[in-house]
Amino acid sequence: MLRHTSKYKQIMFGILIMLGISLSLGTGILYGAEPISKKLTPKLNELLTDEMLSIKQAVTHIMNGIVVGDHSIVENMATQINDSFILKQQLTEKDKADLMAVAPKEFIEMDGKFHELSGKLADAALSKDYDLQRFYFGKLIESCQTCHSEYVTDKFPSFSGAAPSGHVH
Repeated sequence: MLRHTSKYKQIMFGILIMLGISLSLGTGILYGAEPISKKLTPKLNELLTDEMLSIKQAVTHIMNGIVVGDHSIVENMATQINDSFILKQQLTEKDKADLMAVAPKEFIEMDGKFHELSGKLADAALSKDYDLQRFYFGKLIESCQTCHSEYVTDKFPSFSGAAPSGHVH
């Protein structure tokens, strides 16, 4: 019976995570910052869009890996997210200057923290620590939702009014 309860909790966790992913990737929350996507150069917009699509796919694989207890999937996908960091890509000096001209310091910091979380998630998977994987995955999804709600409200207009729960400036 205890094992059945554990499976039930894992399934419920998966459903809640998928709901969180749907909310964070399908909508945004407007509460102050001006969207930056319209200010980006076409090249930067394309790079960020490609990065977000890659992250969205990796997040789905991570959630599935956590639900079935496959540490290697979680580690590989979290590492992929960490390695997708746009500032690590081959940007010209002009591209970097263009990005810094439109992206607030808080956006750059938030992006850095997001990728730091993905590294911690990969480490938790390497250590085969289920609890820590769930913790960092939740923080990763929260980070997605917070960033989208602050900086990409033009692409996620259905939220309005308040920051996501747990938001910290």
